[in-house]
Amino acid sequence: MSTGDTAGEGSPRPASAEQIRELITLQLAEHDKAAAVRTAVEAVEGGALSIPMLYQEVLRPLLLHTGQAWQSGQVRIWEEHYASAVVRTIVEMLYPSVLKVKVSVPASGRSVLLACPPEEVHDLGLRMVADRFDMAGWATYYLGADTPPSELVDAARRLGVDAVVISSSTHFHRIALRRHLRQITEELGNVQVWVGGSAFAHSTQGWSSSELLDLEGLLGEARGVQEG
Repeated sequence: MSTGDTAGEGSPRPASAEQIRELITLQLAEHDKAAAVRTAVEAVEGGALSIPMLYQEVLRPLLLHTGQAWQSGQVRIWEEHYASAVVRTIVEMLYPSVLKVKVSVPASGRSVLLACPPEEVHDLGLRMVADRFDMAGWATYYLGADTPPSELVDAARRLGVDAVVISSSTHFHRIALRRHLRQITEELGNVQVWVGGSAFAHSTQGWSSSELLDLEGLLGEARGVQEG
């Protein structure tokens, strides 16, 4: 029996974030995109998880684990790409629900631009961060992967944003990010610039707390928000 069948009609539904993450992990291992997407979307639509909980407790750990498995040679590159593509589908399917939350909360009066530095193509975690800002009432401008610092600065100025978030996925990119951050902060003046991403998951050595994005502290715990 496939994992898609175990979550089928008439079968018990996973109730906790851990159970949902384990089920989606199995479905990805079986390369069953439809089942994995259905499990995630139904968890939100059925009220088992809010979107912030799904992102923080299911999808983000799943992506981190897959990335580490690839780096250690446990999975192939194509399998890591496959898992990322499935998660991206989940995120895009939930975007209408993100917008429903956005119009239901008071506008924060603040705006943020989100981008990855040059040669950084892993933007999926940042995409989920953008949704979190949306659900907290921020105006968001998402540029995505491989953004030159000069273009980021130009966009931030033209859009008049209050803050910038830059995401890095590897230690190599984190080293380059220090140089980019210096350029961006010098040119943008009073705009708050934060860094984040999986490159900082295990160590933040060499970075001050004012430079690091504390999403939960900034936006507040959002588990009580219900979508739909």
